[in-house]
Amino acid sequence: MHTRGQKSPTPKGSRFRDRRHLLRGQVLVLSSGGYPDVSHGGGTKLSRGDGHGAGVLADGRLRDFDQLRGYSFATWCRGEAVPRGGDAVMSHDFGITVEISGVCVNPGDYVYMDNAGGVVIPSASLHRVTDIAEEVTAEEAVAAKSIRVEATRPDK
Repeated sequence: MHTRGQKSPTPKGSRFRDRRHLLRGQVLVLSSGGYPDVSHGGGTKLSRGDGHGAGVLADGRLRDFDQLRGYSFATWCRGEAVPRGGDAVMSHDFGITVEISGVCVNPGDYVYMDNAGGVVIPSASLHRVTDIAEEVTAEEAVAAKSIRVEATRPDK
């Protein structure tokens, strides 16, 4: 996201393409460009991704939460904004590396978010990370079973 009045070189060969270029399962990641309290999109603009992407992750605010809830994708952001942000920020480029809360997100990285938080997984590390996650899940299942067994002992 490029901010008006701020000079930012456009990477050679890149150009902004609208959100309809999202493929099913992709997450649209919006950098705040230094303006985290400004709206970076709302129900109308983000309707372009309905039926296409898996989600929107914004390092800023969004608008129209009621409308966004009705879309087929999940949304994570810093909060809701009432006024539109077009006077302060505008979309600049698509398919480039951006920073979200101090974390670089590269095109092709995997973004996992839930109610507890999120993680960005570099595409080259995905298989290693999922293997580790499966190991941790198995260990936690064994620990939970042990805790349940211990809790059902009459001497406890």
